[in-house]
Amino acid sequence: MKNKVIFSLLSVLFLSSCNEELAEMKDEFSNAQESSLIAYPMKKAKTRSLSSNDQNWENWDYIVLASGEKVYSPWNRTYVGTAIPIDIRQDVKAVNGWNLIAYTVNGYGEKGMNYLVFHNKYSGILKFFYYLESGQSFLQNTAIWKLHFETPQSCLAFSNSYGRYQTDKNIEDIYLGNISNDDSKGYTLGWNCFQVELSYDPDLIEGTLQVIPLSMTTSNIYLSGITDSETTGLVISATHSNIYKNGVKTVANFAGEKAEKWVKKNVDKGAFKTVSSLVIKGAGSLVSSGISSLLGSFVGGFNKEQQTVQSVQLRTNGTVTLDGKITSLQSGIIPPFTFSISQNDVGKLGVWCMKKAPVLKLKPYAIHEGRHSFDPYVQVYTISAPSFYQTDLDADLVLNPELKSQVRDIKYNWRIYEVDSIVRRNAFNQILGSYGGVMRNNRHLYHLYADLYDPFSRLWADIRLKDKNGEVLENYEKNAPLEIFLPNAPDGTPGALPNYTFNSPYILNLSVQIETNQGNTVVSSHTFIPHIIWEYEEFKNGLYEFFYPSVPIEPIIQ
Repeated sequence: MKNKVIFSLLSVLFLSSCNEELAEMKDEFSNAQESSLIAYPMKKAKTRSLSSNDQNWENWDYIVLASGEKVYSPWNRTYVGTAIPIDIRQDVKAVNGWNLIAYTVNGYGEKGMNYLVFHNKYSGILKFFYYLESGQSFLQNTAIWKLHFETPQSCLAFSNSYGRYQTDKNIEDIYLGNISNDDSKGYTLGWNCFQVELSYDPDLIEGTLQVIPLSMTTSNIYLSGITDSETTGLVISATHSNIYKNGVKTVANFAGEKAEKWVKKNVDKGAFKTVSSLVIKGAGSLVSSGISSLLGSFVGGFNKEQQTVQSVQLRTNGTVTLDGKITSLQSGIIPPFTFSISQNDVGKLGVWCMKKAPVLKLKPYAIHEGRHSFDPYVQVYTISAPSFYQTDLDADLVLNPELKSQVRDIKYNWRIYEVDSIVRRNAFNQILGSYGGVMRNNRHLYHLYADLYDPFSRLWADIRLKDKNGEVLENYEKNAPLEIFLPNAPDGTPGALPNYTFNSPYILNLSVQIETNQGNTVVSSHTFIPHIIWEYEEFKNGLYEFFYPSVPIEPIIQ
């Protein structure tokens, strides 16, 4: 028995020793990988192995490439060989929330792999700098940077015209254009830059992100749905799979000071109907004027004087069509780059997300308008436009938990709009629905921008009123009930039109406003297609018991 115990102890010690050796070998391999290829400053900070060089990246006047060439940093204020707008490359400041999360220079990387990756903890912007060395390439075609997420995630939920949700993890790729003053939008010698706003994904614990350089032979750029047709400051992005076809349609973004100038030009041209003039001091002017919520998406930061402290990136309601063909770059011209986006290496990326689609609530009561124009058996009833409530937002909007302890205050704002198009068909998902519609009288009085309108309209429903015996009443407009309820009540009392539905034109702009510890404000807003539900809370007061059809109509005595 004693020998068995000794043997068991020796076995445990042996296995423990082996596991420790394997763990050490794994760590050594991981460290060897990092020491030769990619540096992760955020990981070093957690393990207290952050070097003074990593801590002082803002003071890097020079950067040593893997080839040994010494170049100025992108944010250097003395001289930099680059076509990146100065406000885009010089806004990377730690005090404004920027963290250097990965890089392949200053002793890391391989020849030609000259990447710097930044993340802003207040805005969720992921910004890349890449240095193209002389003799490495002379491409002047449109530069396209493909970002491929190798792990299912919802980090790209804010990348299309309408926002997606935490549960939607189907978007793997996004294609981004260079942010450049070069009209060709091509790769330029020296520093190149591209960026994207990430949404926060609570489920993303480990993963990798690939950066794949592409080139597009572009013959023409067509802009549609945009008042100002100039391409200066234009930044393209797309997530769809037909990016390799001719005539690619992409989202139209503008970044930095060019974004602010784009807004100013559109204000002067009367594109924003409720803003006749605007003195733009900075990003704060776009927020206080309400223009930021009219755009497809907006992110920017400003101080108390409304001056920009974080470059604006906005999405217009227009599209950009690139007439050309995208091809993969020849091997070795610009090397692709794969790096970790695991929480242990780079922290939690993004600022906020939505768990699911926001909901607008429609009051279940309808008001009599009159008889149908062509059908004497139908009475027309109208319903007020839907509403949105803070309590619903509190339940569905998720913030990056790392942010909460690093800011003074976080506020939410929202606004409902109507658009010309149908954004959600059969809003109540009725199998055999009785369709109503949207009444839009004097619509021009409520026009805001492009195809956006204040939700002035009412919804209509066609009701065939019946007496208590179930007979449909004809020409009953003079005696019709003033108010009725449409859906079934929670206690099972039948409504006047339980299968009512309509095609929804409603969208919702949600905005997260962050006050940093430095007293600056950062705003991130995105537009979503909401679900529509009945506001059953309205039934709690029991008023429906006094309305038709709870109160039946007595038969007409001839």
